[in-house]
Amino acid sequence: MKKQIVIVLSVLALAIAALTLGRGQQPSSKTAQPSEVPDHVMYKHLFHHVMVLKKKAEDAQKEGKDGTQFKTHFIRKAKLAEEQNRVLEDVAAELEQDEQAIASRAKPLVAAYRAQYPNGQVPHGQSPGPPPAELRKLSEERDASVLRARDRLRARFGDDEFKRFDNFVKTKIAPNIQIHN
Repeated sequence: MKKQIVIVLSVLALAIAALTLGRGQQPSSKTAQPSEVPDHVMYKHLFHHVMVLKKKAEDAQKEGKDGTQFKTHFIRKAKLAEEQNRVLEDVAAELEQDEQAIASRAKPLVAAYRAQYPNGQVPHGQSPGPPPAELRKLSEERDASVLRARDRLRARFGDDEFKRFDNFVKTKIAPNIQIHN
């Protein structure tokens, strides 16, 4: 499972790098203000964090240790009920499956694009070619998948509880996100 997560994140990072390389931009980063962070970025970060904590709890239990601090992180920090926490984990797991499917489709496209530039070097005097249009479509598909997961969370929490939780995400999660331009 951990290996699959690393593969998914690596492929997505490669896709983003390929898109950036294709545009000829140098990535820069800054800490974002909550209003600057798109919902799909905030919720992608949240759902990834949920899965990391779930994995840490499972690993702790396998080692005979107490994984409660990991299991109850969002119960404590976001003041979720246990059932809401289960819903959050379920939605995050569903998104992870969706992302793995998208990443598996992106992997050969990224590999083919990178193969044009051995060792990541663009030949002197040349500009890198644009990344495949399919990568942009897959990136958009991934973003839409995150938003669908957020909407499933809203439907299962109910509007009032989701508004409260969404405020938590915007005030506690978003400020910790690095935006790369």
